[in-house]
Amino acid sequence: METLYLIFLLLLAVGASRVLANVVPLPLPIMQIIMGSVLALPPFGMGVELRPEIFMLLFIPPLLFYDGWKIPKREFTEHGAEMTAMALVLVLIILVVVGYFIHWLLPAIPLGASFALAAILSPTDALAVIAIAQGRLPRHMSHQLEGEAMMNDATGLVSFKFALAAAITGSFSLVTVTGEFFIIALGGLLIGAGLSWLVGKGKQWMTARDLFDPSTYVVMILLLPFAAFFLAEHAGMSGILSAVAAGMVQSRIDMLPVKTSTRILNRSIWEMLDFSFNGLVFLLLGLQFPRIVERVWEAAGQGTYSMPMLVFSALAIMALLLVVRFSFVFVYHWSEARVRRLLGKTVQPKPLRLFSALSAVAGVRGAITLAGVLSIPLMIGDTPFPGRDLMIFLAAAVIILSLLIGALGIPYFLKQLPNNDLEEHREELKKARRNAAQAAVSWLENWKQANPVDDPDQMLLRSEVTARVTESYRKDIEALMDHQGRASQARETMALERDIRLNAIRVQRKEMYRMRKRHDIDEQMLQTLLRELDYEEAALGAGDTA
Repeated sequence: METLYLIFLLLLAVGASRVLANVVPLPLPIMQIIMGSVLALPPFGMGVELRPEIFMLLFIPPLLFYDGWKIPKREFTEHGAEMTAMALVLVLIILVVVGYFIHWLLPAIPLGASFALAAILSPTDALAVIAIAQGRLPRHMSHQLEGEAMMNDATGLVSFKFALAAAITGSFSLVTVTGEFFIIALGGLLIGAGLSWLVGKGKQWMTARDLFDPSTYVVMILLLPFAAFFLAEHAGMSGILSAVAAGMVQSRIDMLPVKTSTRILNRSIWEMLDFSFNGLVFLLLGLQFPRIVERVWEAAGQGTYSMPMLVFSALAIMALLLVVRFSFVFVYHWSEARVRRLLGKTVQPKPLRLFSALSAVAGVRGAITLAGVLSIPLMIGDTPFPGRDLMIFLAAAVIILSLLIGALGIPYFLKQLPNNDLEEHREELKKARRNAAQAAVSWLENWKQANPVDDPDQMLLRSEVTARVTESYRKDIEALMDHQGRASQARETMALERDIRLNAIRVQRKEMYRMRKRHDIDEQMLQTLLRELDYEEAALGAGDTA
């Protein structure tokens, strides 16, 4: 029962943290770490000790699966070289440079463990950055961060596992590790993609035979990342990349013509799970942080190192991460511009130093770093893992520092960076909506001509319905035209109609509640009618009313 109470309390704390973050001007992850630390203090005395392998299996697969699901596919194709360089080359540079730096600063952490810590500090958290930026990031940078975060989550975790294995075994061969890396990575990708493809084929088979049930399918999708991770790990391949590949393939399947209810369920459940799992990871860190600080403080009292030295080390590691990221982004874009000029291609002018500085402070560390460092084993054989508490302390300190730097630095640099692509994005959306509405109008006209009826009443009914639907689409097209006056008038008309429809739905809903109180309808019928109104309201773009 204690475990059950703990789960309920943690989920309640995750929800409460979101409310508090809207009132207190702190990044949400820091708010969750503080809440976890408060819950661990004597008045509450909550404590959680998860086995590291359970922590890895519980949190990593769903987070990576959702990363693969929501990665921007077009931008990944267009800017794949940049994302790949950030996820592979930059991760390797951080692994080597920061790994040696950590071992030099704190010899108490062995070199293999220092490399492992550097590897797990390489993944970035795009969600935290986008939340801090509040939609003001340049669209290209936002998509680049999302793609980079998905890829370096995978590469960082795989590098972390190899470095951890080297720290445990005490042996390391670059040639052997490189060959194993590509075999294990390819195997993981194939297993995850294949399993996800089979699930999609199973859905098509069930749909063709009227056996498809959205709720059952969503349950299968919830289990898919864990299945992909477990099968790949059991086969000796990368479960991390398997979960990512499963998410990427499943996102393509989800965009195929399927039932609307399936998409609504998928989107809602995964957004809820992503928020909950991210929040739980930071809360769990907060719950363990006081004990980690206490153990580190006791070890500092024995003369191995001092707390001021540890604080200085965390600041120095964070500063080095910023310098490495700034330098890499600057050199990459400078080299790219030089190559394009040599090839005679057009190069858009860009404030390179400002852009690189924004990218550096946007390299916020988050849930993947935390989940990875908490998965470090407690023991190597019969001896404690050397420097485990130190590694967790430094990782947590870097996460907090990166969030604070991002919260202060991103708004500062955004004010100085010209951002014109928001308007371009709106125009692109407007054009796509206009083309879709025009296609619908053309289909209606062709359908009316291709399906004549002899019955005068049926002909009148069909003419009225098609005219009403066509008129609604023509209003959409007018609202999307470039003429500001007509667009404004059409928007006002549509807004008025939407408000009237919403008010009518509210009246219907209140009447249904009154009918239930009068026992004119039962509870089951009320639920059915309310569900119909909910979908009608969602179609109008408003789902927040009671």
